[in-house]
Amino acid sequence: MAGCGLGSMVTVWKNDIGQVLAATTNVSFSSQTFGITSGTSNCTTDGIVRADRAQEVFITYNEEPLELETARGTGERIRAIASLLGCPTHSVELGKLMKEKHSFIFDKTQGVDSYSRSKVILSRLKSKIAEDFDLKKACLY
Repeated sequence: MAGCGLGSMVTVWKNDIGQVLAATTNVSFSSQTFGITSGTSNCTTDGIVRADRAQEVFITYNEEPLELETARGTGERIRAIASLLGCPTHSVELGKLMKEKHSFIFDKTQGVDSYSRSKVILSRLKSKIAEDFDLKKACLY
């Protein structure tokens, strides 16, 4: 992925070609360097993409397979999102929660683009984590 910077802000650049365009944009405008220095454009001052942005991007790129794994309650994407949420050792518990709350988390919203939809999914997931006694303490989301 192109990382943080101005190119990462263009939500329609989801495919491989888009990532090349995003990286080119970052280099052309030095936006990644500026973003890292200033902590803007989805960057932190240490050059790492903000956690919430990384979570949204992950869901955007993995929505369908994540939804399928959630219906089963297990899978590599559930382990990955657990790691992104700061609770990699609780992926089994997160998988159970996601399976139990699948219809709420992945409820289809009409007229919402994939980027906004990933924000909705992430928000719903975090709200269910906040209601779970163990996950609320384990995850750093």
